Amino acid sequence: MAESSCPPSSLFRHGSKQHAKNQEFSACLIQAHLPQCLPSPQPRNFSSGGLREEAFTNKIADGGACAIWLGLHMSKFCAGTTMTLKAFTLTGLAAAMAQGTLGAEELVTDLLIRKAKLASINAFVSLDEERALRDARQADAERATGRLRGALHGLPIAFKDNINVAGYVTTGGTPALRNFRPLGDALVAARLLNAGAIAYGKNGMHELAYGATSANVAYGTPRNPFDEARTSGGSSGGSGAAVGARLVPASIGTDTGGSVRIPAAFCGAWGYRPTTGRWPTDGIVPISTTRDTPGPITLSATDMVLLNSVVTSSPPVLASGIKGTRLGIPHKHFWDFVDSEVAAICMEALQQLVAEGAELVEVDSRALPVPYAAAAMSISVYEGRLALSAFLADHEIPLTFAEVADQVASPDVREILIAQLDPATAVSPLAYEIAITEHLPALTSAYADLFKANRIDALAFPVCRLPAPELEQSSRVVIAGKVLPIFPALIHNTDIGSVASLPGVSIPVGLTRAGLPVGLGLDFPFGQDEALLAFSLAIETLFPVPSPPV
Repeated sequence: MAESSCPPSSLFRHGSKQHAKNQEFSACLIQAHLPQCLPSPQPRNFSSGGLREEAFTNKIADGGACAIWLGLHMSKFCAGTTMTLKAFTLTGLAAAMAQGTLGAEELVTDLLIRKAKLASINAFVSLDEERALRDARQADAERATGRLRGALHGLPIAFKDNINVAGYVTTGGTPALRNFRPLGDALVAARLLNAGAIAYGKNGMHELAYGATSANVAYGTPRNPFDEARTSGGSSGGSGAAVGARLVPASIGTDTGGSVRIPAAFCGAWGYRPTTGRWPTDGIVPISTTRDTPGPITLSATDMVLLNSVVTSSPPVLASGIKGTRLGIPHKHFWDFVDSEVAAICMEALQQLVAEGAELVEVDSRALPVPYAAAAMSISVYEGRLALSAFLADHEIPLTFAEVADQVASPDVREILIAQLDPATAVSPLAYEIAITEHLPALTSAYADLFKANRIDALAFPVCRLPAPELEQSSRVVIAGKVLPIFPALIHNTDIGSVASLPGVSIPVGLTRAGLPVGLGLDFPFGQDEALLAFSLAIETLFPVPSPPV
């Protein structure tokens, strides 16, 4: 690697002299090109236990082409995107580290300083600072000898607090699990850490993931970095807040009914829900075995693709074309009752895509709501008790579902769990069987017919029908003058595709007049994750992530 004269980054330090240094650092980054972004291909042995450089492209992400792809996207970053004080990506940081202008320890140090300054965001439940710095120093030492663990070497990634990470408590946002310290990593965490990522703490969440605001009595509520009086969404609200506030470049959340995409939309980030089953759920505090999936919140589509490649051990996708892509506009359910400003921002974004050659197709989605309503809650409520009971047993946690429910601190969540214990209100085995064998197939069939009959590539809609509500609106929100319960109001547009296990993405497409982010949602057909990711890559430069005021 060529020597660099770039100054240290000091990404979040302010003052005119430091700002000038940061600008110089950013200018230096954009001079990089592919040979600088990747290790030299010349065959040369590193120290014992290291990689031969010619084998690097096969090892870096536990799957063939990841390093080559990463180099190409590093080159794109270096050639066309400057890293600013308030915007940074995994790919951009990896480019800086590969070029030698940024170290992992320096990055982690700056992030810790920023976290301390923005403590009121309350994005983290736990963060072992000494461990993060120790791991960063180790990553720098390994890089200095030419040993790279993978595509994420030295990059900090946070995890929602229902995802097991060895050495951290997994609370699931609930008091009963405050002392549960898993012996191993969740499989999704293990794959990321094995690729060189640094475990950068646990993010706050709605208790047991049963909610969309992340209001949490037991561990505190994450705040929206664009307006701290407002929710950061949920249930992965801490993940959205941490990424949106630039406290960490990426966080892994979970999505049962929109819990990755809603925080991403409210916090001005990208959020990706994989097709159910594509990303592993082992070692994650569950709600529904039918619906749960982990997924990333990031500051670029490129980072989503990178993380997906590592987690699935598959070659990263390349950008598709925009021209000729057919996007369905489903007015029924999705667009017929939306805040006017949110609708206008999303439609303006769609018109940008039309200008690039995409086609908008009005579709009749009236066949979706009925089987959705019949299947959704019966599945998640019935499976909730069974799945959590199994998790407790598998991890030898000496608690029953009833004992966990008895300690629940949030009234809204307590009501849901207690109802599962009462035969008068619990979902019966027969009702669950009907939901699984009749209503769910009817919903998935209706979606398949909708995509096929209209020859559309994806459905487009606002992720949320309103901007992030104030936290004081803990139970009700107002949309177009109508008062609605907050939970169904927030998950209304994302939950329906989640029940059908569809892959979806939240795209940051603008700000309201009040400076609140808006997310445009795209749901793709079942299993079409590569098409979703490829299209996201194609459009990401059209929709730069907004910078928070903090």
